[in-house]
Amino acid sequence: MDSPARVAQDLLDRERSLLGALGALLDRADAPDDTRRRLADLARTLDELFLLVVAGEFNAGKSTVVNALFGRRVMEEGPVPTTDKITVLRHGDAEATHRRSEFITERTLDHPLLESLALVDTPGTNSIVKEHQALTEDYVPRADLVLFVTSYDRPLSDSERTFLEYIRGAWGRRLVIAVNKADLAETEAALDQVLAHVRDGLARIFAEAGIEDARPPLIFPVAARLALQAKEADGGYRADPRWERSRFAPFERFLTETLTEDTRVALKLAGPLDAAQTLLADVRHRVDAQRDVLASDEVELAKLNGRFDEVRAQLDEVAGRAVADVDRELLEMEKRGTRFLDDTIRVSRLNLIRDRNAFREEFDRQVVRDAEHRIEGRLGEAADALLRRVFELWNETYTRLADLRRDRARSESGFLYDREEVLRDVLREARRTIDQYDMGEEARRLLENARSALTVGGATAVGIGALAVVLIATTAFDVTGGVLAAGALAALGFIVLPAQRRRAVKEFSERVDTLRAELRDGLDRELADEVDQAVGKVRALVLPVARLALDARAALDAQATEADRIDAEAAALRAEVRKEFGAGDVEG
Repeated sequence: MDSPARVAQDLLDRERSLLGALGALLDRADAPDDTRRRLADLARTLDELFLLVVAGEFNAGKSTVVNALFGRRVMEEGPVPTTDKITVLRHGDAEATHRRSEFITERTLDHPLLESLALVDTPGTNSIVKEHQALTEDYVPRADLVLFVTSYDRPLSDSERTFLEYIRGAWGRRLVIAVNKADLAETEAALDQVLAHVRDGLARIFAEAGIEDARPPLIFPVAARLALQAKEADGGYRADPRWERSRFAPFERFLTETLTEDTRVALKLAGPLDAAQTLLADVRHRVDAQRDVLASDEVELAKLNGRFDEVRAQLDEVAGRAVADVDRELLEMEKRGTRFLDDTIRVSRLNLIRDRNAFREEFDRQVVRDAEHRIEGRLGEAADALLRRVFELWNETYTRLADLRRDRARSESGFLYDREEVLRDVLREARRTIDQYDMGEEARRLLENARSALTVGGATAVGIGALAVVLIATTAFDVTGGVLAAGALAALGFIVLPAQRRRAVKEFSERVDTLRAELRDGLDRELADEVDQAVGKVRALVLPVARLALDARAALDAQATEADRIDAEAAALRAEVRKEFGAGDVEG
């Protein structure tokens, strides 16, 4: 069986690893720098001697309690704040004072109490010097046990309550309470009333901090000044009536006898686990808060994507109607063309067929009419409708993203910070696009792109309407060319011409059908490409937000999973500590 020391060392090593994992998690979760630094400080104290940190308001008699423990004035006392540094008292064969930093002084004393622990005296928690309170708050997370000194005449003041919430709620430190100046109580009933007030106040603090299963700390009523006076007097202090009146004996026995080696080990091992539990709760709270924002963003992004699909369908419908209208114009031209050819390829009109200029003029008058203008007009209307709807989509997207940004408070780190940065950049780009959007220029560009890309029957033209008219007219001229057989029509016109007419009309109709199909497919393709690009640009605007949401979801899920793993490991370690060294009970 392993020795207690080996078991304790193994548990300390595992806790150090756990705190390392927790530190890495806090880094990923962008926890405040102070929290991460204090956790690192806590990990560094695992191998140090048991640390008892004394805290309390400066006028509660904190330094007097420390002096009474040592039986002499090792700490300065006074009616105003006298402690402006952290003072660490350690065991040493000779008394000495060493300044470890600007704010930390270390003193060595030859006293039995310090053989098993180091005692830390801190500045007052209600000091008018802000640096004093900051020093105390910075050192408390390292404590294995906090001795909190309050006073009979001002038990649990507002500033004390705030500090206790920090000690127990924010860092899960174990507490022992000394209610000093108990000799001011005129009766036992009066003292009991104050003790009950302190006990109830602590219960409320624990409940508000979410520590529902914690037992209340041990509370010791003491009169430290009487105890110190008794110890400083000549003769045995235990026989001094001031010692009995000081009620200091039970408190002193707790520190020297009840706080055994196993209890100290259990407290040292439990302290980091308590802190881990508190910090994990904070991580989960941060993760849950960010997940709430993320879930809201994901809903809005899904709505935006749905809106993009709706608008895409609407634009496809507009483009489809435009293509159908153009095809309808061409179909009407085809019908007029077949009638024209049927009426023209006759013996009585041979002169018209032979006169190509006259034929063209008549074809334009009867067949073409204003088709080119009507086709260009319909395409222009479609381009305007498409671009107007795209412009509306840009504005709608901008408004939705601006609302998304406005709905959430800003943060200095993490997903919320990245979200703010991305939304700011995206909105800036959207605003620039909207401000520079020129409907007329965009319509010209769209039609120009369609004209440039559209080749039907091997021909291109300056306009889609002109292209269609030229192709149909050319087809008509081509099919009538075969009718003009030299000399044949004059001799055999009544016999040959009807067959030639039927063949010409059939060929014209077939070729125009092919041209219509090519033009319809080409126009469909080009307008679909324009719609793709237009909606794609708005989708691309939102893409950084969507990508951030996707990455944040994976990161937050990973953080939650890691928090659960560390929590389970901490629970297992806590069970082993209880099994090997007890619960480290210093609470009632």
